[in-house]
Amino acid sequence: MRKTLTLIILGSAFLAGCGNASESMKQTEVKTKTQAPKKLSAKDQQILDKHNEYVQKYSLESPEVLKKRMKELLPEINAMEDQGKREMLQMNVYLAAQMYDEALALTDKQIARKPENPALYIAKCHILNIQQKDKHLITQCFDDAAFILKAQLDKPENKADPDYKQGEFTYLLAKYKGGHPEYKEKMQKYIDGTQDEKLKTSFKTIYEVEVGN
Repeated sequence: MRKTLTLIILGSAFLAGCGNASESMKQTEVKTKTQAPKKLSAKDQQILDKHNEYVQKYSLESPEVLKKRMKELLPEINAMEDQGKREMLQMNVYLAAQMYDEALALTDKQIARKPENPALYIAKCHILNIQQKDKHLITQCFDDAAFILKAQLDKPENKADPDYKQGEFTYLLAKYKGGHPEYKEKMQKYIDGTQDEKLKTSFKTIYEVEVGN
């Protein structure tokens, strides 16, 4: 079975200094090809539904209200049987409640388990950015993420992935954020050479937010 490619469409996830927890939940769209998800247990489904209800109900409230309400869910989420869903909801709560040390610890645990997944490295860089960690540490994180993503992009079986071009642009942006200023021009050329107008507009928006003129 061919290994599937995890591609990250960053949007404004690279935005340095972002500290708004409710926004941070929306900033990174991770697109992953997976098998059809297995059916959750009735208890897990109930917790997932409650989480979704809380997000919908409290995301427009003040940050303090959102933090308090999301934290209320943690004991139930921690008891979920499905690891994937449990960790996904844990991360949502950690970001919404500004529990960034916990979010970073969870990401490190996931990277140790799946070191070939570039989405996890990007998530780590994002969290380090929010925490305003040492600039060198953040730069190295992005460079490491670019290295892992490039390894996935270079696999022949991934060339036909429908999100391949987004992955290529993400790689260029990660290299730029990883301390390689020459990738600014490479991004400009990549945007100019993109024929799909929808993609081109998306890339331009990301470039303007993350790089500027």
